[in-house]
Amino acid sequence: MRKTSRAHSMVKVMRLVFALVAVLVVCGGCRSLSARRFDSLVIRGTPQFGQQVESALQMLREKSPAGYATVTNYVGIIRQGKHSGMRAEENPPVFELNDRSAYHSVTWCAGVIAHDSFHSKLYHDHRKANGSLVPGEIWVGHEAERKCLAHQQKVLKELGAPAVEIDYCSKLSLDYSDVPYGKRDW
Repeated sequence: MRKTSRAHSMVKVMRLVFALVAVLVVCGGCRSLSARRFDSLVIRGTPQFGQQVESALQMLREKSPAGYATVTNYVGIIRQGKHSGMRAEENPPVFELNDRSAYHSVTWCAGVIAHDSFHSKLYHDHRKANGSLVPGEIWVGHEAERKCLAHQQKVLKELGAPAVEIDYCSKLSLDYSDVPYGKRDW
């Protein structure tokens, strides 16, 4: 009786393992993630995401060399994510970019990448000058957001972005920086 119940348990475990493998295979086919390089940056996401980010980076490189330099100096990975946000403390720094921001337009995608690269610049410039501990208010919060939005607007103008995008960026309330990462829809 004991051998039968043990064998029965093993069959259940094996079925569960096969079911999990099947789910992973099916889900992997639904959203095939890839990694590609663009100059010094690694882009992780679907092929469509990678193509959109590459187009944005190409535009930055050609039309906003200073903005592009900030991206390549302060971001190592641009990763497709559920929410957008900069992880400056990671090595290399990771910018998670959600589809809503990535696919709005190529100019908006480039501007958002430039914006968050400036958060990382604030973080790393402070760390280099003052040691390893970086207070949050240095690179996140209202004052940091004001600096990042100013950088984004400058870059959008250099890119020749539509006036509606530049105007929208100039009118953003700093309160959006108070939205917890998990509740962001951008």
